[in-house]
Amino acid sequence: MRRFINGFLLIGFGVGLALVTGFVVLRSLGRDEIVMSMLLHPCAPADGDWRDLALSVVKDYREPCARFYWDIYPTGEYYNLISLNNYGLHDDDLTMEKPSDTFRILILGDSFPQGWQVKLEQGFPWLMEQELNQTSSRKIEVINMGVDTYGTDRELLLFASLGWRFQPDLVLLSFYTGNDIKDNSFDLSSWAEGSPLTRPMFMLNGADQLQMVNSPIVDRNRFADSPAWDWLVSIAANKRSRPPVNAPDAPRVKNESPRELEYPLDLGLYLPDDPQWAEAWKTTEVLVLQLRDLVQQQGAQFGIFVIPDRRAVESADWDSTVAYFPFMQGYDPLVPGDRIMRFFESQGIPALNMTYTLRGWLLSHAGERLYYSADGHYNANGHAATAQRLVFWLQEAGLVPD
Repeated sequence: MRRFINGFLLIGFGVGLALVTGFVVLRSLGRDEIVMSMLLHPCAPADGDWRDLALSVVKDYREPCARFYWDIYPTGEYYNLISLNNYGLHDDDLTMEKPSDTFRILILGDSFPQGWQVKLEQGFPWLMEQELNQTSSRKIEVINMGVDTYGTDRELLLFASLGWRFQPDLVLLSFYTGNDIKDNSFDLSSWAEGSPLTRPMFMLNGADQLQMVNSPIVDRNRFADSPAWDWLVSIAANKRSRPPVNAPDAPRVKNESPRELEYPLDLGLYLPDDPQWAEAWKTTEVLVLQLRDLVQQQGAQFGIFVIPDRRAVESADWDSTVAYFPFMQGYDPLVPGDRIMRFFESQGIPALNMTYTLRGWLLSHAGERLYYSADGHYNANGHAATAQRLVFWLQEAGLVPD
């Protein structure tokens, strides 16, 4: 018996050693690939203090020319070498000055357009650019300004501090129902974190007008003749002191360290509005209208496309949520996307809801997925389906040149 146990332990040790060695080798190969990438595709950060400015306003922005793996584990759902460009974006290198005879599309959004879960050439912004250039009489350039963890609030601030300087002809807001509405709320975001957030955020005053909390200091004279910059100067000056967090009644806190709620706060998106969620929806609407106004005042067109949470597309993901949280039974995963679309349409904003396109895609591709099952972001299928639908919509709506 002892001989059997010793043999079993020896086999286990050998397997474990092989796994560790393999992982070390893979990580070593990964480092080599990063070095090779830097040699084959050198990158120099764009000149100027644009990043310092973005950081001072948004408080979170990526390092230009950074290279790293996402996800860091070779055995994960994906394992991509990410190469950020000279402006810290998941895109090819850019010039701030728009090239002649070029139609520029600027995509504002979060981690979905950023697309670190797939290779650059599989992301929907890159695919859109390739497809649009096959039929357009003008060169079309798609700038992917998606940044992970951003909500509509920081996308607005990023446009006001940096995005407008790329002189876009069309600005598209990528709106993700899964967490954008929560992220735009000071109370909900702070409650999720366990303390009041210190980054610049927006709240509404009694007249449903935006006021900034944790305002940055901006130089009024830095840019002339820019409505976006003038607005940023004005809103930063019209600041309000940071209030205490108005905590929702639910979900309750099960554990403070580490912080654990009785159910994910994001599920409140599907439940009847409490005061905090009602305020989050209203704040989101005002933020969108403010972004639209700034984009148009800068001389560009504005449009929105809605990326649904995977629960609204992958039926198995909604079913597993209901099974784990039975109180979700009877609620409809389609409601958030339909609700925000009604608002966009009431304001005359060109908008596309990707939900029904993606659900239709699954009907004709049995057994396949559009979202990673564990991570929750688009896989390559999701990006491809989104790119194809966006191109058709842009052309059909006359938002891009023929």
